[in-house]
Amino acid sequence: MKNNPRILIVYSTFGAGHLQAAESIRQALFAQGVVQVDMIDLLEEAHPYWNAFSRYAYLRSSAYFPRIYGWSYDLTNQARPDPNVSRLFHSLGMKKLKEIVERLKPDAVIHTFPYLAMSEWSGKGGSGIPTFTVLTDYVLHSRWVHPDTDRYFVATERLKQSLIAAGIEENRISVTGIPIRRAFEQRFDPEALRAKHGLDSRKKYALISAGAFGVQSHVRKMVQSVLDHTECDIILVCGKNRKLLRRMEAAYGLETRVRIMGFAERMEEWMAVSSCMLTKAGAITLTEALALSLPVIVYRPLPGQEKGNAGVLSELGALYAADNAGELAGCLARLEEDPARRRMVRAMQALYRRGAADRIAAEVRETLGAVRIPRESPAIRTAGSDEWQWRTN
Repeated sequence: MKNNPRILIVYSTFGAGHLQAAESIRQALFAQGVVQVDMIDLLEEAHPYWNAFSRYAYLRSSAYFPRIYGWSYDLTNQARPDPNVSRLFHSLGMKKLKEIVERLKPDAVIHTFPYLAMSEWSGKGGSGIPTFTVLTDYVLHSRWVHPDTDRYFVATERLKQSLIAAGIEENRISVTGIPIRRAFEQRFDPEALRAKHGLDSRKKYALISAGAFGVQSHVRKMVQSVLDHTECDIILVCGKNRKLLRRMEAAYGLETRVRIMGFAERMEEWMAVSSCMLTKAGAITLTEALALSLPVIVYRPLPGQEKGNAGVLSELGALYAADNAGELAGCLARLEEDPARRRMVRAMQALYRRGAADRIAAEVRETLGAVRIPRESPAIRTAGSDEWQWRTN
């Protein structure tokens, strides 16, 4: 019986979702009494220059050369991945991982990014440490598949069936949902939030979330379509994309129906006061919308996992996807109709699994035979630091 286990979470900053999922699991582990939780960006630790270049290439190609990114995504996706190619990919950073594991001596390792170095090491008989993989998409790519992962946590029953078809045994897969921040699972008072943010309680608001690398032409089409085809005012969130923020302020700064901002600290509050959201098809963002039953339109989803996410949720009736301005106008019109809106909300509620991070943390603890040990203030440490920082939840 392990009373005070130590957990290592391996994530990546290729998109914010993998890190957000890791943070959500860490907080859930803390809440269940597991205070020794280390988080590492293994690619950054092992190959910082290559990681920086790869991140830059990924972000730019997905935003500005989406067809090339989609082609590479499809090219590397196989129903049954070649074991030799797979092992080569997952071996990246193995030396650094061994150093980290030997120093930290974790009792379990959780991956939130499809770079499964710990599973690869375990498969070679090198560690004996239980490994867990949290899929942060609604579609399966072969990079997520490794025969030596002890347990998978997935968003839907459909994704579970995809893993089974890829050769993973059913008893190694748990349908938990995708972990998101607790802030999105609380109850909100929309009227109080409207007053807090200076919004008119008589109006409806369409939230447009551009993402970190929102493409200007796409964002302008979304804004203009909402202005032309609805009576909604717009809350436009440009994130950390300062160039986009400046250009949108130049284009719509005098438009009284558009409120423009950069990075939103409390995104859950802006979502809670909105009638619909137009956004990219990142799985974390879509899951946050599911948690709030906020109708979503995805405009021109990027080829690759985002197009896959949008396709799956669209088939299930949990969002609308539009590939051009005409389709976008049609989607906005449908959401103005109460029956269509109610159908989407029902589909979202049927799909969403509340408390995913808590279920994942509980299953990891159960696997280790862990017993809850109450703590007044959980400790947090990141790899490479010898000091504990104390935080109150």
